[in-house]
Amino acid sequence: MKRFLLPFVASWWLSPLCMLLCAGLWCGGGLIAAVASSRTALLASGVLGWGGLVGFAVFLSLGLAAVVRALVLRRWGRAVAAFLATGACLLVSFVAAGMVTFMLLFADNDHFADDLSVPEGIAIAEPEETSSWPAQSSRTGEDAYSAAVTNALARPGTADATVAAVVPSFERLSRGHRDLLLAYFSAHPGWRVFEERGSLYATRAMRAGGEWFYPLHGYYSDFSFRADPGGPDEGRKEPYQIRLTVGFPEPWAKRGPFRVASGETAVVPVAGGNPGTMVSDVAVLAGPACIEIFEESAAPERRLTKALLALLEDELRPLAESPDPATLRALLPPDAAARGKEPGIFLADGSQGGIYDVRILANPGEPGLVYLKAFEVTKGTPLSETRLPDRSSLRLGWSDDPDELFSGTTEITIYEGNWEQYYAARFELWFRPDSGAPERKLAEKIYRIQGWMR
Repeated sequence: MKRFLLPFVASWWLSPLCMLLCAGLWCGGGLIAAVASSRTALLASGVLGWGGLVGFAVFLSLGLAAVVRALVLRRWGRAVAAFLATGACLLVSFVAAGMVTFMLLFADNDHFADDLSVPEGIAIAEPEETSSWPAQSSRTGEDAYSAAVTNALARPGTADATVAAVVPSFERLSRGHRDLLLAYFSAHPGWRVFEERGSLYATRAMRAGGEWFYPLHGYYSDFSFRADPGGPDEGRKEPYQIRLTVGFPEPWAKRGPFRVASGETAVVPVAGGNPGTMVSDVAVLAGPACIEIFEESAAPERRLTKALLALLEDELRPLAESPDPATLRALLPPDAAARGKEPGIFLADGSQGGIYDVRILANPGEPGLVYLKAFEVTKGTPLSETRLPDRSSLRLGWSDDPDELFSGTTEITIYEGNWEQYYAARFELWFRPDSGAPERKLAEKIYRIQGWMR
């Protein structure tokens, strides 16, 4: 190792030169990431970017070590040269990195739809002109979930972050009737059941404007306030952010939430979040499944966490007391299934161009996973090929009656193209049976869409 490092420490120019090369690798990785459309390109950009960043840090350290060594040896000219070379390369690298960052943030670097046009003579639908933004707020009170959040925030929070993880109905279903619990979540339009990293998850959705909406990763938030007369703080709405997810068997959060066993009481760790808020992530473990609740609110007391544990317990109690398909059916809301309609894919404009709220109607006739594929119509180019299947995956309810259709909601992003560059895309709904039988297409529909602009 010493023989390898000595040339860099002894030279006034070698480490700065390597710094420039590593900065070039980092910038190259960033540019590749900006236009990447395949998993291989994304992997290459990550290798170049992180490799360049680590290498830059190493050679910066060696450049500074060369300055120190020259000073110790009283080689003043070499010390000045090493210092100036290292500083100059550091400045050039920062300027280059800033230019690349600016390009990534503001440059129009996607020319996918420049030469595309919407063909004539075929049926092309338009996404509904609605937005997922109303679903960001729990203030609607249109379902039990949003009402629980609103009621919990109606009183001031205390400094006590103790939570009693008492959910006997959930634990009884998790340990003794896991498949029935999963079937209930799959059939209920207020739960999005999906597969990620080899595990199944069910995330609660809210209703807004009479529809179920599912924002990015199921996070609902409201950081607005109401400026009522009588004072700057009068009528203020407390900021919050919330997510309720059931994991089979692991929590969804990658960083690892605070874990507590079902039936136990614990003081939940809280940390600073957005200005004036405190954040926690709690996982209640109950055998083959767990409840995970992310909460961001103003006080240390975990009012939303306690309210959502109580909400889930109340929701599942009838099914735990009578764990059979008839009870499951009786608990579903009226819009869980539809008759007299065709299976379909229904898009609505989301919060930005290229982001779409999706509602699916289908009955696969057996348990399994549905997901979307998308293709540009004129050339058949796959759209968001590496991300769309995972982001759109759902487990729907099913029955032996083909006239009965079950609904599910999710949010997707189409990355090809830019805002206001419209083209035709064919969306296909595919089904992957749990039985291992071949996958099959359930429905398709063509929409005029635009891509999300980086």
